[in-house]
Amino acid sequence: MRTVLFVSALVAFSGLPALAAPPGATKNTAKRRMPYLGVSPGTNDYLPRTRGSKRVVTWVGFQMVGEGGRVFIQSNEPPLYNLVPGAPDEIIIDVSDARLRTRNDSRPLETGWFPTAVAGIDAQQLPGPTTRVIIKLREVVGYDLRQEGNYLLLDFRRPTQPITPPARPQG
Repeated sequence: MRTVLFVSALVAFSGLPALAAPPGATKNTAKRRMPYLGVSPGTNDYLPRTRGSKRVVTWVGFQMVGEGGRVFIQSNEPPLYNLVPGAPDEIIIDVSDARLRTRNDSRPLETGWFPTAVAGIDAQQLPGPTTRVIIKLREVVGYDLRQEGNYLLLDFRRPTQPITPPARPQG
């Protein structure tokens, strides 16, 4: 029954012009059709609703700011954090006494297509009230870590090596 509904929906929506590729676009071209509605420090400081008075990591994000990019962590209160030792090509931050707002917030962010040293970001809920954010680097570069209100901001330097995008998944 579910398959029939899914196929029916695909057939019904397949002719809609809004879903068709714009004229002149190639198959490999990605274009944004709507404005970005997520959190952007200093531009869109939207704070998702949280229940209770506990500290909650509400957003883990990436921005193309400057030449090296920025990783940011937003919480409903100023975050308490520790840098944790890890591999040379990763930065690990534990946000103490904090939980991820939703399970969806633990999905990895694939940032390898951007021309920065940041290859990806992974947020995990550790046992107990600690959220771990692992930033995987394409190349070891310097960064500035600072706290501004409810944000942790990591601004990265430009990589020294030429950047190659990740391999396309086969399928």
